[in-house]
Amino acid sequence: MRPGLVPGRTRVGRGGYGFSDPTCQNPRMRLLGPIVRLQVQRDPLKTKGSGYDPAGILALEVAAIGPLGIVGRLQDRWVLDAHHAAHPHSRAGGRRALSIGFTGHYDRMAQRFGEAPLGCAGENLIVATPNRLEASDLSGTLVVRGADGDVELRRARVAAPCAEFTSWIKRLDTVLPAVDQPDDIAFLDDGMRGYILDVAHLPHPMTVRLGDEVWVRQ
Repeated sequence: MRPGLVPGRTRVGRGGYGFSDPTCQNPRMRLLGPIVRLQVQRDPLKTKGSGYDPAGILALEVAAIGPLGIVGRLQDRWVLDAHHAAHPHSRAGGRRALSIGFTGHYDRMAQRFGEAPLGCAGENLIVATPNRLEASDLSGTLVVRGADGDVELRRARVAAPCAEFTSWIKRLDTVLPAVDQPDDIAFLDDGMRGYILDVAHLPHPMTVRLGDEVWVRQ
């Protein structure tokens, strides 16, 4: 295999698969990495002006992403994410229905703040990639390639950092106003804190699982 190529599956016959480089079939596709953490927020994590508590995060192996947001599968029941439009305490009215983060960003946050447990910022999908990803790296459509088909996620935009999360990750006893911690707010901005994705175009809820690969189609 040539350096830099990622092996993928391509159908070679009825019911059969062979291995090939998917970029040979579609050079506009670029692999970001597998989902290594899948989670929902059972309740809002932030109380404006008072604090931030990640205890409401629920890690999962299976979830469904639809036009109203994400729901997680917990044994025999489904759990609504706090940003899902149908959640009784829905944040942003479903306009921030899905979010994504990256392991490389958590590594950088840990280097700066001393500790950053994976997923503590509350993103729904955490993807394994060592890089610092800018908005330009996510331009186009993000595609989760699962066993049940591709899930297209559009229009990645920065999840702006808040004073509550910034104070929490710095292990402060109280919430420090954003104007009093501009350097740390700036560090967490521009996607370090994660990205919001558009799901309103999805025709129905679609299943994603831990380990599914996330690609960028440009």
